[in-house]
Amino acid sequence: MTTQSQARIVSWSTAGEEVCASAARISTTRGDALTLFEKARDNPGNQDLIGKVLRSGHRSVIEHAVFSIALQNVSVFVEQYFIESRLASFTVKSRRYVDFSSLGYYIPPALAGKALTEYRRYMDGLFAAYQRLLDADVPKEDARFLLPYAFCSNFYCTLNARELVRLIRSIRCGRGRNIPELRDIADQLADQLAKLFPALADQLDGAPEDPSPAADPLPLFREKPVWVTEADAGAAELLAAPANPEGLLERAYRAAHPQGDAPFSAEALLTSSRPRELEQLSYTFAVSDISLAGITHLVRHRMQSVIVPPIQSVDHSRFILPDTIRNNPAGREIYQAALTEANCAGQALCGNPALAPYGCYFATAGNMMDVMTTLNARELELMIRLRSCTRAQWEIRHIAVGLLRLLREQYPPLFDRFGPSCYLTGRCPEGHMSCGRQEEMKTIFGGKLS
Repeated sequence: MTTQSQARIVSWSTAGEEVCASAARISTTRGDALTLFEKARDNPGNQDLIGKVLRSGHRSVIEHAVFSIALQNVSVFVEQYFIESRLASFTVKSRRYVDFSSLGYYIPPALAGKALTEYRRYMDGLFAAYQRLLDADVPKEDARFLLPYAFCSNFYCTLNARELVRLIRSIRCGRGRNIPELRDIADQLADQLAKLFPALADQLDGAPEDPSPAADPLPLFREKPVWVTEADAGAAELLAAPANPEGLLERAYRAAHPQGDAPFSAEALLTSSRPRELEQLSYTFAVSDISLAGITHLVRHRMQSVIVPPIQSVDHSRFILPDTIRNNPAGREIYQAALTEANCAGQALCGNPALAPYGCYFATAGNMMDVMTTLNARELELMIRLRSCTRAQWEIRHIAVGLLRLLREQYPPLFDRFGPSCYLTGRCPEGHMSCGRQEEMKTIFGGKLS
């Protein structure tokens, strides 16, 4: 098993400091962009200039430096924290296809004695049940709902210097400061960043964002587990939508085509290579009873404003029950017995002062939360095209179709044309991995979604 999380900056933009210094000079200095960049090469004044600009509040200049980070054997809790950074790119190890039974879990280095024994007993029990589910022919994508949020994740993250500084500070001075693993990762990244980009060293510390924060959120436990079936999971509610979507689209279309006299058509926007007009339509949804695993699928769509409650506040007693497990007697017995035991044990562990700081790790990927998100129609087109496909994981597919159903009720002329790629474009992009059901999908999405 793993005790040490590692975060290493494995790649960074060349001449990052020189580019940022050039950007700091270009708005107030005579000379063209290339001339200013040449003057910035090996210029001893670069660091002082960047620091001065940052202190004045103009932080966009450091967005020109980009870093790629390899995160090794971190807990999936850390992955979730990072992936909520909207201005970053991520590639993670898929829990749908990879067997996680031997990949280990994070062990807080400070744990020892009885507390360590109890922590490992909890984790080992869930990992053993995960393996038994695989042996009972439960698909990996559904067996993973048993995995505790301490299980090891490996992923890559790429972001600019401004977002990296914000991320480090959000851990050291904000909502991540009470999580030892996050603090350790922030320290690792801060040490590396200070060496690679010394001008940022004094940006990495400071007073807490909230000097008197509210108490840490508390986990919820019930006497008995609550099982949420596939049919009841991921219920969507449309909270806000444009009152006159067609009028907004036509106004945006006329602004983009001031010399055009062709009649406006919402359908034509979907064949455009640059349908910026769709970005003028924003929709806000509440999604209830989405699993922690499902949340990772949702938040990977970068162009949205999403609110996810702290994992520390999760209802540890509310679990998703996939059909592949519900309809598999052996699998259902393993799954429900393991999570019933976890519900009882987790409550005792979170009540132990030595283990309470690590309560986030006792959540499982199958625990449920409610989230809220706002997306524009262009991002909704992409999300629904990818996530309503039969190749998508079933939970996020169920949510995507639920969103589409609501959107079609709100504005049929546009959203009746949304659906998976085979319906939207007439062809499947999956190649040899295609489901082969293109005609069926066209019929399903061409009618009233049930």
